[in-house]
Amino acid sequence: MEKNVTKDTIFLTLMQLTTQILSLILNIFITRMLGSENLGLMSLIYAFFTFAIIISNGNIFVSTSRFVAEEKGKKDGCPEKIFRYSVIFSLILSISSAIVVFIAARPISNEIIKNPSCVTAVRMLAFSLPAAALGSCIKGYFHANRKVIIPAVSEAAAFLIKSFIMAVSAGILIPRHIFSVYTAIAMSTICSESVCLIILIVSLPKKKANTYGKINISFGKYVVKLIPVILNSYIPCILSTANDALVPITLRQSGCNTSEALSYYGIFEAVVLPVIFFPSMLLSCLSMILVPEISKHRLSGNKIKNLDLISDVVSKTIIYSIFIVSILATYGTEIGALISAETSAGKMIALLSPVIPFIYLEIVLEGIIKGLGKHSFSSVNYLAEYIIRISVLLICVPIMGFYGIAVSYYLSNIACNIARINVISKVYDIHFTFSGYLLTPLISILISWQISTMINHILHLNNLNIILQMSVYTVISLLIYISVLKFFKNTNFTARHSL
Repeated sequence: MEKNVTKDTIFLTLMQLTTQILSLILNIFITRMLGSENLGLMSLIYAFFTFAIIISNGNIFVSTSRFVAEEKGKKDGCPEKIFRYSVIFSLILSISSAIVVFIAARPISNEIIKNPSCVTAVRMLAFSLPAAALGSCIKGYFHANRKVIIPAVSEAAAFLIKSFIMAVSAGILIPRHIFSVYTAIAMSTICSESVCLIILIVSLPKKKANTYGKINISFGKYVVKLIPVILNSYIPCILSTANDALVPITLRQSGCNTSEALSYYGIFEAVVLPVIFFPSMLLSCLSMILVPEISKHRLSGNKIKNLDLISDVVSKTIIYSIFIVSILATYGTEIGALISAETSAGKMIALLSPVIPFIYLEIVLEGIIKGLGKHSFSSVNYLAEYIIRISVLLICVPIMGFYGIAVSYYLSNIACNIARINVISKVYDIHFTFSGYLLTPLISILISWQISTMINHILHLNNLNIILQMSVYTVISLLIYISVLKFFKNTNFTARHSL
């Protein structure tokens, strides 16, 4: 992997690590101040707003990042003109979407969110859609030019503004009935998106750089090129929202009342999934960088560079994710207990941990697929993934309750990641064999787990504070895991078993 890719990934990871930790603390605070039922209501309104943002910006971040990078990869490309096209398109789509949301605020509140009191909040959220879309477009431009610091700083500033408003609202304004939960979300969103956009606009270069070359595509043809990219965000967005809406419904069918269903939904969305995805921030940052990087090398004809990059990324993702599985399988219950008083949270974390390699692989594989320009395949694959997930959800949750959600994640992620690996293998003729990519990490983690458990008993780590105990165990396990991996690499273990 190139040094600049690694450097950018590390920087973005550190930024996201800080915001994720603060977000987790904020969720704990909100849960204790407002209760898990209100957390469930917040998760629903955030799910709606995420849906509205994706629809209103048309995946413009990925579009700008990819197509500007492709223009930079051409000898006679004109990336600045492509960026201007992206800005125009994002403003047209987002302003149109904002108007629709504003006009339809009442039916959205009554039929989708199921709370007539949030009409004003939905109308307030409509005003933030153009700012969010234009901000995404500018972030894509900076990423295409490998300037990741500015988007990261703008996102961090937006997060701090949103968190401050939500913390004050949860601690003071909502309990005193000055704000509703919905108004607090709307205010925090408008302020954060505005601050983010201001920082991005101010940071744009004053002189137009890289204006070399002649653009050979009109705005209309550019919009046509965007259609597969747009569908690639719309399909998973619509189906994900449908999946989120079905969770409380299917939980009620399992015997829960409305309050319990919202509570379980809030725990799953605000506790279980953040813990599962928390270690993946490194891979999320890497995935964002992979899109323009692979696009640029693909257009410049540098297949060997992409081949090495893809193989290295997939291998390291598997090694990393298997280690995370070992930690969450060992301490998932304790982590859940630290964050939430509900015992089901820890059990669900431990139960979902074996599917982590597939979840994490999806993140980087999607970055690779988008960089290859395979947006149509990605859309169809997402369609299949959510059909499986929703079908299993409808069947298993009414029967198994909370644990039916885990079954839906297992089946959908495993099936569709096999498809992603298959399409990348065909493009670059990479053979993702069990012995070449999985055997060494699996044996290494088993050895690490056995030795770490033995050291745990010898040193009586169980007598330590649980946070200190987990920290010491994680460090010991990681050092052993890395040592065993290096040993196998030096002895060509994988190569011998691949023959």
